[in-house]
Amino acid sequence: MSRIRKLEIEVRELYAQKNANRAEWVDWLIDHHVFIVADNATKLAERFGANQELARAAALLHDIADTTMSRFNEKHEAESLDIARQLLQRCGFNKSEVSVAVDDAIKLHSCHDGKVPRSLEGKILATADALAHLKTDFYIYATWISGNDTPLEEVKAWVLKKIDRDFNNKILFDDIKAETRDSYEVLKEVFSR
Repeated sequence: MSRIRKLEIEVRELYAQKNANRAEWVDWLIDHHVFIVADNATKLAERFGANQELARAAALLHDIADTTMSRFNEKHEAESLDIARQLLQRCGFNKSEVSVAVDDAIKLHSCHDGKVPRSLEGKILATADALAHLKTDFYIYATWISGNDTPLEEVKAWVLKKIDRDFNNKILFDDIKAETRDSYEVLKEVFSR
């Protein structure tokens, strides 16, 4: 069995554990986000000549702490990096590959505060994650799960800010940005009403 297949099994098993501390929407994430990001990363890696296996591995693990805790937990990022490092090592990735996947791609994939991944695989992960947000029902689902807990105008403001960051900060290839512009503009229009 390949190491990427082993990793996919490990990731599915973590999500299947249904840890009591995680958010309810995590069940939706595994099939509607995590594996979509991984598929996007694999295609982008092939297109741009990156290491496909490493790009896919980073994508599978980009928010892995969701399996054990809420994203609002201050330890979420550190936990994601720790779990990712352990799983990659257990599945046979070497020290250099783990460093690229964890310390660059996963750590910087959100592209906050002007910090972007340096490696090609990291840029691919950031872009693949943004595409999974902009080209699927991610934002509609995020709005729906907010339910009655958050006023709609507050949710829309969050979505609009995230849409802009996804498109402007996380898509790190000009041709991908051009290919995604229509989806971005439609989402901006929908959530601006």
